[in-house]
This record gives sequence, structure tokens and C-alpha cells, in this order.
Amino acid sequence: MRVLKTLAQTTVLGCAVSMIPAAAFAGGWSTEGIADYDLLFAKERFAFEAQSTVALRNVDFKNAKTTVNSVIDLSALGSAKADDIAPNLWLNSGSVKLGLTDNLDLFARVSQPYAISEQPGFDWNGRFAIAETNADALGIDAMLSYKHEVSDGKFIRVFGGVRSVTVDYEQLSRSLDTNTFEESDVAINVETDREYGFRLGAAFEVPEIALRALVAYESEIDLDLEGDLAGLVAVPLAASANATLPQSLEAKIQTGVAPGWLVSLGVKWTDWSVLNELSVDLPAASATVVRDLSYSDGWIVEAGVGHQLTEKLSVGSTLTWDKGIGGPYSDYYALGLGGSYDLTENVKFSLGGRAIYKTAGEGAYNIQRTVGATTTEVNTDYEYDSSWNFAVSSKLRVAF
Repeated sequence: MRVLKTLAQTTVLGCAVSMIPAAAFAGGWSTEGIADYDLLFAKERFAFEAQSTVALRNVDFKNAKTTVNSVIDLSALGSAKADDIAPNLWLNSGSVKLGLTDNLDLFARVSQPYAISEQPGFDWNGRFAIAETNADALGIDAMLSYKHEVSDGKFIRVFGGVRSVTVDYEQLSRSLDTNTFEESDVAINVETDREYGFRLGAAFEVPEIALRALVAYESEIDLDLEGDLAGLVAVPLAASANATLPQSLEAKIQTGVAPGWLVSLGVKWTDWSVLNELSVDLPAASATVVRDLSYSDGWIVEAGVGHQLTEKLSVGSTLTWDKGIGGPYSDYYALGLGGSYDLTENVKFSLGGRAIYKTAGEGAYNIQRTVGATTTEVNTDYEYDSSWNFAVSSKLRVAF
């Protein structure tokens, strides 16, 4: 029984390492990892977590070629490269778990679940397609969880609830008068009201050996964006757009394997191919701007191991593979290392880092602008080399 008791204490891997949202590098717009709501399973009646992550990204475009209507070559009107197109990100979140009864728990979270920051700039020849894309999201999640003991020490848990998000989207570029070669700025700024989806899941738990196996589904979230577009016509006009944030399915299992040791394996599929384009409409001018995204579905696989060194100190490591979804978001491989220390009986501090090897790739920015009966298509093809990226994340947990 002492071995089982020691295994039951080994619940540190999530705090030690898996807190780092590596998807902020290459897994599309999502900043969330696999089953990143571990706080829901905290054994304490009340628990609170605050997390902050700095993502240090390193992507340079090269060999850019830009054409208009597949005929006019604009490649000489700017540099064929763009350095540091993916600025660093700072991501924050806060979560709370409250035990309402012995079997019923409430989980709530405020986070930045999606982030876009692509800034090749206004000096490369691709500025006639995309110079900058920036988007911020504010997510608020709430779930209820019910745990039922099916036999001695073995539990089934079902959980589900609401996911919600607001999104602010900005897309900057230049248009070109091919007769005078005069450039003008084109700026799209649109945002959403709060939009809603849901999460449903189930887990099998044996706390005595730190065993947990879960599967969860997250629904699509349809976005209705409103704002304005300036530069395509003489005056800024009201603009609207529709987009869909993808559904996902994930599974994760963890278990104690020896006194003080925990291993885990997780996989997540995200339906990024549903986001094949972003179309912005200006009804007053019979105009549209369509951005072809052509994403493919995303896959993330992550294996981890954690070890409890002392009663207060634990360490862990993860290996991650992310398939990428296309464009500047290529495959990556990551190694994460971290530690968790009990500052007091009720307060735990975690610090982790992740080194990410992002593979070389190629992509394209394809923009179609229509005003009345005139359509202009701008295409920029680009390449990028492999690169190393990094993240540092800290987390503070208070539980009692």
C-alpha cells in the first residue's frame, strides 16, 4: 500500500511542464495544448491558477515572388525576404476550480485561446498581398464535472460546458495602381461580439495510482465579424466577415508507473481545414476582399514523464510533435523541461521551458480584391528555413 500511496502523490507533470502552449509556434492560431484544463482534476475543494508564457519565435521569409492576376510581376518592387515575421507573444490565463459537492465540481477559465501575429512588413514585395496580420482573442470557459465511483477506488467523470471567445482581427497591406505605380494602404479592422461553443468529455480515474484516461470534444465556434475597411475605395466603409474556429478531438492518458514517477501520452486533432478562407464584404461598394488560407487539419502528439524528487520539488519533461497546418505554420518538434515547487502547503510555483525545432517550409498569401465588376488577384509565394524557437512559462497554483 505504501507504493500505491506514493504513486497517488505523483500528480505534478501537468504543473511542471505541460503548461507551455507550444501551439503558439506552429499549430495554427490556437495557443492551447492537449487537455490544458488539468485544474479540473485537482483533489482540493478549491484551486486557483495564474499562468504567464513568453513565446520567443524566429521565422524569416525568403525567395518571395509576387504577381498580380498571374501576369504582372511585382517582385522587383521590394525585398524578396522578410525577417522576424512572427513577433514574440506574451500569453496569460487564469483558472479556478470549485468543489460544489463531493462529486460535483465547477471549472472556469479566462485565457487567450487564439493569437495571430504575422508581420512580414511593408518593405518586402509581398506587401501587396499581406504586410501584417494581427488578431487577439479573449476566451471565457465554464464547465461542470460530475464524478461517480463505479467500484472501490475507481471513478468515471463526465464534464462539459460552454466555451466563448471574442476576436479582434486586423489585416494590413498595400494596393498598387498598375498604371501610375502609386501605392495606397489597405486596412481591414473587424471584431466580434462574444461567440459560443461547447466542450464535452469523459474520464476514467484511479487516484491511488495517479491513473487518468480522458477523451474530450470541442465544438466549432462561428464568428460574425463587423468593422471597417479603408483603402480599397475612396472612403472607409462598413465591413463584415464570417469565419469558423475549428472543432477538435483529444485524448490523454497518464499513470504512475513507480514510486514518484508519472508518464503521460496525449493526442489532439483540430479541424483547421474548415478555415479555408476569410471573406470580408463591403455591401455599400459591392466590394469584397477574400484571403485564401487553405489550411490542413492539425495533429499534436505529446509524451511526458514526471518525477517527484522530494516532498516539495518535482521535475518533468515532454516530447512534442505538431504536424503544422500550412503557410507559415510548419511541422515542429519540441523538448520541454520544467519543475514545480511547493512554496507552502497550499501554494505551488512552476517554471518550465521549451525548445522548439520548426521545420523548413513554403507558403503563399493569396488575396482576391473585387470592386464592382473588377477583380484583382494578388499572389505572393515564399519560403522559410528551419529555425529554433523557445518558450518560458510560469504558473502559480493556490489550492486548499
